[in-house]
Amino acid sequence: MKTLVSHIGGRKYEWTFNDNGSFLCNGKLMKIEMRAISSHRFSVLADGRSFDAAVCRNDSKHEILMNGNLWKVAVETPTEVGARRLLKPANSGATGVEVRSPMPGMVVRCEVRNGSKIKAGDGLLILEAMKMENEIKATVSGIVKKVMVIDKQVVDKGELLLIIG
Repeated sequence: MKTLVSHIGGRKYEWTFNDNGSFLCNGKLMKIEMRAISSHRFSVLADGRSFDAAVCRNDSKHEILMNGNLWKVAVETPTEVGARRLLKPANSGATGVEVRSPMPGMVVRCEVRNGSKIKAGDGLLILEAMKMENEIKATVSGIVKKVMVIDKQVVDKGELLLIIG
């Protein structure tokens, strides 16, 4: 079972894909068949209606042209949603951006040190959870004010990892 979150036209959708090929959208069972016509064109059958869809993908952002309508879709895993929530700016603008752990795990490697200059999208550290390595990336540009963890340190969900000023 795999879960993704998408944002389409300002609305949030949670998709759960089951191993049997069915899926839920915001808890509602959906019956959709999709066949690839080419690497970016699909034939879609949804509730007995047929659609032709063209998909342009750029990382986690998609543009879907279907029946003359253009949909801009951003897709995130639940881990990315949690990380985005935890990486938002701190309440006090003076302290900068607090980067918190999106899940319990172990810090495999810190990629930055106090005083490191970073850009939004730069890797900050590698966090291992359930035998998977997850790269925690910066959401803002700035200077690392304080690294709160060391390599091989075990952290809890929500624990402060570092501060970007």
